[in-house]
Amino acid sequence: MAIQEIALDLDLSVGVFKDTIYQAQKLKLRELSQDADGNSIYPGNGSWESTPIRIQDKIASFKGVAAKVDIAGGAAYKIYWSTSEDGFEWGAYEEILADVTATKAPAKYMKVKIEIVAEKEYSNFYIDEFNQKGKYSNPFIESESGSLGLKKIYQLNMERASDTPTGMVLRQKVENTKFQKVDGIRVSKG
Repeated sequence: MAIQEIALDLDLSVGVFKDTIYQAQKLKLRELSQDADGNSIYPGNGSWESTPIRIQDKIASFKGVAAKVDIAGGAAYKIYWSTSEDGFEWGAYEEILADVTATKAPAKYMKVKIEIVAEKEYSNFYIDEFNQKGKYSNPFIESESGSLGLKKIYQLNMERASDTPTGMVLRQKVENTKFQKVDGIRVSKG
């Protein structure tokens, strides 16, 4: 009995998609968002499962399956397959290895499942750019300069205490419980 290989083209645009999409003739992980540098962010993994494929009228006996996949980017993939006699009750998925033909008993139906695992990379996320004036109402935090930090320079309005022939006396009460230390006091015209 001669063995003949028959290629069955899978339509990746039809099936059950879990965190995957079919775009530009390729099966890809769906894009969740972008990081602060504009790089795409994908889910950790995703899968696609074919609709049942009837193979009864195409081959007399079904012995196995082989796969060839072109891969782009740093993702990894695994291909699984399952068979059924009636198209309703399916056997467990078994992995298809690239260089080994998997064998099963002849069946009338088969399904293919492709799992994609994304490559993990570091991403930059900016939660806040800290450049919106007045966004934080805490008087001890400074954020207008593009970074969040403790406020180090305080500008206080002085109260006019009295007038003298050469000028005026101003005063301001600074509570020592609000500061750990005072580096200096500067009075300017204003």
